[in-house]
Amino acid sequence: MIETFLIFFQILFIGLLIFYSIPSSIIQVTFNSSSLNLLMINLIIFMNILLIYSFFAIGNIYLFFVLFFSSLYLFMKSNKKKYFHFKIEYLLIYFYIFSISIVIANQLELGWDAKFFWFLKTISFYQNNNLFDLGKLPATDYPHLGSYIWSFFWKFPFDKFEYLGRIFYVFFYVVSIFYFCETFKTNKLNKIIFASLIILITYNYELFSGNQEVLIFCLVLFSTKIVFEILTKKIKNPKFAVILLLLSFNSAIWIKNEGLFLIGFMLFLILILGNLNLTEKRIICFGSILAIMIRLIIFKFQNSGLESFEFEKTLNLEFFENIIVNLKTIFFYSTVYILSLPAILLGLILMFVNLYLFKVDKVQIFIISYAILNIFFILAAFLLSVENVEWQVRVGLKRVMFESSSFYLLTSAYLFNKLKE
Repeated sequence: MIETFLIFFQILFIGLLIFYSIPSSIIQVTFNSSSLNLLMINLIIFMNILLIYSFFAIGNIYLFFVLFFSSLYLFMKSNKKKYFHFKIEYLLIYFYIFSISIVIANQLELGWDAKFFWFLKTISFYQNNNLFDLGKLPATDYPHLGSYIWSFFWKFPFDKFEYLGRIFYVFFYVVSIFYFCETFKTNKLNKIIFASLIILITYNYELFSGNQEVLIFCLVLFSTKIVFEILTKKIKNPKFAVILLLLSFNSAIWIKNEGLFLIGFMLFLILILGNLNLTEKRIICFGSILAIMIRLIIFKFQNSGLESFEFEKTLNLEFFENIIVNLKTIFFYSTVYILSLPAILLGLILMFVNLYLFKVDKVQIFIISYAILNIFFILAAFLLSVENVEWQVRVGLKRVMFESSSFYLLTSAYLFNKLKE
């Protein structure tokens, strides 16, 4: 019973801390000022604040007090009725987060990677060690932001159970899906139905077993909606949207290595398709290069390298002799996993339906181009791995495919909106 109360208040704490610890005046000017929109954008900014703080060897108790008192001040100052008058969607969002969190509390089994890699980083941060202490742990090439967030909400506000930290993952997952469903041109009830269906076809306990794929899934979903709104010219201030994309990219590269590509591809495509002005293009180029350079420099100081990719060992005669067999292996397992990932299966089907029904436009070009780049990325990532390709594909391909599966949800929104028109 006590744990149920802790979960109940942990969800409230996460929501209020994220929503009110960051002033929303800029966002209200440049974006739709609905509370769901503000919450999701604040969440991306909040992740970057935690990331920046994690670079310094300062106890996160100070960060907690700054965020807590700033959120308390802004909460007291805000017009709460403007954002949080009762809506059924908020109650349903809370219900989904609470229900999944209860499942986590009853199934405490961590995923394999989480048990041997991510959780060790989480414990290190929980014990107030700093970023450079991670060099003593296994998998030094694994980024740390997901573990840092896990440790932060494990410790604050209750400092009781580690799974309380993973409730942030659930919060991000549910909110990002409801946020994405704002893309559908329909009434609130239908948006709620679409969000519920997406949760139904994508939910699995393994998402919240400490592995980091669900965070990339959410960031890809967020970035997909932002790019869609830029392409369809639904954003008041494209410059701010570009900054949000960069913040999403910056978060992703510090959560999992593949985040560099899965959101980096979107930045590349928006440069070509987005009809951005010169200033906005410069922001994307400079911001993305700066984010990558900072990561490379910090990893250099940590003496971290890409342990899974040692090209002097993979790019040899044996690589070219086995390339056909390895390609067949990857394509075979990709087909198997597509059948178990409804978001990708449905997305690919609808992509061809959209091509058949409607004239090709920038959104369709974006979808097709991203899908092609995603396929090439998967092929390169697994072909060039140091590990045996078949073993690597069997244990890791489905998780990598899941990360980008949220992107393919855009095909359903595109089809629905076109038919609505």
